[in-house]
Amino acid sequence: MPKTRWLVPALLAAIVLLGLWLRASDLRADPPPDLSWSFAPYTDEGLNSYSARNLVLYGNWKVDDFFPFVVYPLVNFLVALVFKLFGIGFVQVKLVSLAAGLGSIVALYLFVRDAAGKLAGLVAGLMLALSFPHVMYTRLGLVESVQILFLLLAGLFWVRGLRRSWMMILSGLFAAGTVLLVKVSAVFVGPVMLVMLAFALFGARREPERFSQLKRGIGLFFAGVGAALVVWFLAVFLPHSKDYVQYVLRHSFESPAGNPETLGAYLFNTFTVGARSWLFPRLVWTALAGFLLLPGFGLSKREGFRYLFAWFVFGLLLLGYMNYRPPRYEIILLPPLIAAVAAGMARLVEDGTLLPRLRPGWLRSLGWTIWLWPLATQLYLLLLVRGRNGPTPGGALGIGLAIAVGVGLATVGLARALGQGFTVRPFPGRLILAGVLVLLVFRLDLVQFFGWHGNRTHDMVRYSQEVDGLLPEDGVLGGSWAPALMMESRKRGVCITDWANNDDPVGRFGMTHLVSHNENDIRQLEKSYPRLREFLNPVWSRPVRGTRLTVFELVRPDSVPD
Repeated sequence: MPKTRWLVPALLAAIVLLGLWLRASDLRADPPPDLSWSFAPYTDEGLNSYSARNLVLYGNWKVDDFFPFVVYPLVNFLVALVFKLFGIGFVQVKLVSLAAGLGSIVALYLFVRDAAGKLAGLVAGLMLALSFPHVMYTRLGLVESVQILFLLLAGLFWVRGLRRSWMMILSGLFAAGTVLLVKVSAVFVGPVMLVMLAFALFGARREPERFSQLKRGIGLFFAGVGAALVVWFLAVFLPHSKDYVQYVLRHSFESPAGNPETLGAYLFNTFTVGARSWLFPRLVWTALAGFLLLPGFGLSKREGFRYLFAWFVFGLLLLGYMNYRPPRYEIILLPPLIAAVAAGMARLVEDGTLLPRLRPGWLRSLGWTIWLWPLATQLYLLLLVRGRNGPTPGGALGIGLAIAVGVGLATVGLARALGQGFTVRPFPGRLILAGVLVLLVFRLDLVQFFGWHGNRTHDMVRYSQEVDGLLPEDGVLGGSWAPALMMESRKRGVCITDWANNDDPVGRFGMTHLVSHNENDIRQLEKSYPRLREFLNPVWSRPVRGTRLTVFELVRPDSVPD
């Protein structure tokens, strides 16, 4: 048996190497053109790391009004370190996100292994390693992959901290750090941890020794939260409080896309997470099986799955609050779904359980029907409406509820009829069923990956080089795409948005050139410079995924402000 000790570590290492190959393959290539309906996969690498570039080139995190360090401090710090060590470029900006993606594979393996065994852990790690949305977004210099890693570590150390109290300090550090140091939208981890705390206290109420250990652990958890707060207060809030408040307000309460104004609009927004971005079709088997299995594992006595279930529910509720919701926000829902599928497959292989023993009462039946409501609504819109003119949001919710009630009654009836559950006894039968699901999941991921890989382009790298050669040595490029186009240049690129750096960028920063996509940046700056078009001379223009990027030279820029 000693030889078998190396089997699981060897398999995990192979899974991580596979994940590395998928994520690191030709990092200079453009993302898939259909990865998102937004342009974030092209622009947000430069926007998220804007402060890091400023620090390396100009010695200061903040050189103008656009200051992402205050909401992404850890990512900017790490990217700045990479820039200092390896230079500024398209590959370097992705390294932090890529490393976080690989770390998430290991963290999810450990998390699921603790909750459901080694086989489930390995399957979960492999599914995350191959997951097409996760692969593609961890190939980009975005913050969501770091957010996922921190959420996994916060839950992992919480569950382990129930047995080893000292680990609770790490749980608190990662939970608070996710919100304060990685991304503010991870605020949903707050109610997740409150749920975990309530269940832990309730479960230990009649066991004095366990209750005493839990109190020590909770104290250490809040010590970790306090440590993250101190770091954030000293590094971010104390020196940059005004900028921090401005960013939080701008990207939450004052979003230009607005927020749902009624309960019905909020429910529809929540139930259709992933619909606009086609996230559901990209991982349909994982989404379907994961959504159906997650409540069963999450409402069991397994602490790990309880955390994942709360993560999914509160993450979904948070996403429903956002009218502006590109796919990179939605990938935070992947780990709980993958974990549920992996645990279900492992259970099927190990003991043949396809449907566990269930005797649902009326309360559980009601809960199951409500749980099915979002899935029924989204499947109705995806399979039957298919983008055509369908019912109003209220009508879609009503039809989805009717479908959920019908399916819920049918599954409850089936569960009662099969009171002892349903198991597949022959071992070959178990392997065949599990193998079919594995084939469906992995084939969908790999077909998408190789479809992109065989047709990949390198437009952004080429465009960046062309624009860099176009600008004079003292040239300054302004516009919302400027940070992306200046990724491999040491020339100044000023991000101009509808709320940052749009007040006299010519006078303030010496802007000599403007990049505009479909004239959006021109229209934005015309509020400050009504005669701007008279001074613009187009010198470069290229297509990017259905839009047109044009660089204009400002002729006689000193005259523009009049």
